[in-house]
Amino acid sequence: MKNKVLIAVDLSETSNEIIQQGIELAIKMNGYVILCAIIPIYVDYLQTQLAMIPPQLDEVYKEQENHAHKIFDEVKAKNAGVTFDTHVAIGNPKFDIMELANQQKVDYIVVGTHGRTGLSHTIMGSTAEYIVRHATVPVLVVPMKREVH
Repeated sequence: MKNKVLIAVDLSETSNEIIQQGIELAIKMNGYVILCAIIPIYVDYLQTQLAMIPPQLDEVYKEQENHAHKIFDEVKAKNAGVTFDTHVAIGNPKFDIMELANQQKVDYIVVGTHGRTGLSHTIMGSTAEYIVRHATVPVLVVPMKREVH
């Protein structure tokens, strides 16, 4: 049975590096890849009061979902020897990534970190930190590359 490697990305400029690190891990572990992008709901506080997402936000989410599928299709085309599943959804990245990892019974999780600190970290939270704290499988955290001045 092949190992399952869940690669969770936010589709930022660092996503390609995270995906490549995850694919390399999957190849070394004789595994297959589950590419995952959870598009965050930006209006969490409104969800309890709205029966549905407003039409203009729905269009934004659809564009982001289409963008994720396009990126994932490109990754699959460039890595023909690797077996892929994909998962694109709208939700809460922290919780939805962990839920997917548990449902799929993955063997490894690969995530990236933006290296936010201070107020930005407090407000945004850290998806990678949450996953590391709650995962029951090994987690590879790929740091964002920074230039030192």
